[in-house]
Amino acid sequence: MAVRKNDAQSVADVIKEVLKQKNLNKGLLENRAVHYWGVVLGDSVAKATQNIYIRNGVLFVEMRSSIVRNELMMWKSKIIENMNTAIGESIVRDIVFK
Repeated sequence: MAVRKNDAQSVADVIKEVLKQKNLNKGLLENRAVHYWGVVLGDSVAKATQNIYIRNGVLFVEMRSSIVRNELMMWKSKIIENMNTAIGESIVRDIVFK
């Protein structure tokens, strides 16, 4: 009778590894960045956000209020840090506020 090694992995770990190998992880992480915008910055900023998308590590955020936009621009580096912490990877390299 053959002896089996007990190298069991969780399904989540296997899926993460396959996504990473197939380079599909980037799209999921970018989608997570868009989703976490409101979570990281709160409801009031989320309500002032008109449109948000990410392309090549740059998060583009269209704001309804120039006052909120200017305030966020002053906190840009901290927002990037908090977004990447929430995502769990360094996917957001820059933010462009419109």
